Amino acid sequence: MANKFTQAIRHDQTMYGLWGRMTSVMAAEILSQTGLGFMIMDMEHGAVDIADLRSMVPVYKASGTPILLRIASPKDSYVAKALDLGVDGIVVPQVKTAEEAKRAVLASKFAPLGERGLGGACPADRFGDVRVEEFIKQENERVMTIIQIENAEALEQLDDILKVEGIDMLYIGPFDLSLSLGCTGQMNHPRLMEAMQTVMDKAKILGIPVGMHGPDKEFIRYWRGQGATLFTFGIDSAILKQSVRLAVQSLHAQ
Repeated sequence: MANKFTQAIRHDQTMYGLWGRMTSVMAAEILSQTGLGFMIMDMEHGAVDIADLRSMVPVYKASGTPILLRIASPKDSYVAKALDLGVDGIVVPQVKTAEEAKRAVLASKFAPLGERGLGGACPADRFGDVRVEEFIKQENERVMTIIQIENAEALEQLDDILKVEGIDMLYIGPFDLSLSLGCTGQMNHPRLMEAMQTVMDKAKILGIPVGMHGPDKEFIRYWRGQGATLFTFGIDSAILKQSVRLAVQSLHAQ
């Protein structure tokens, strides 16, 4: 059945989370006690691997913190292994076509929605305690398939991408999108704003929720007002560095 995270997304509740690049179990224990709405472990830009997930997923799940995984590419072979560990969703970067979006859905959903393989005896089915029929139904309701829209080609193909059944959310990557649109890092550039609004409007018509990375509070406030509901606001390692640096600077400033 759908968990609290999935239900929150589908009922347009606003949630805030971090990108996870630190692979320490202690980091997971600390971050899972901060009130984060979710955590996205990052295989695309981070050094996270399946062994790290095997240690960290139980920590986040024990605390009730939803944990997602951004795979390295739409062709990533780690999807099945990560889902068997119990991650709550897959974030798929650099999706440019409907075919790539469909591939992500097929990999993350069991039949009849997809082609996810049934391994069994894994953390997600409590090592065989959940009946197969119940497990398949549970996973197809629970697991979120999140497609990243972050380049000009995806914008051109957006109508076809949105026709793919099984997409649970779109996630806008504003930095890569700005790079692709020729306005790198300019979060208020009209070209970027127009592109993001187009994604918001088309997704809203189809009832597909939209999330995005928010570089600052003003950006998040604006796009929350436009209907976005899921926001990442930083990277765990960067926030650790910034926090320590500010503490050291404040001591030297006394």
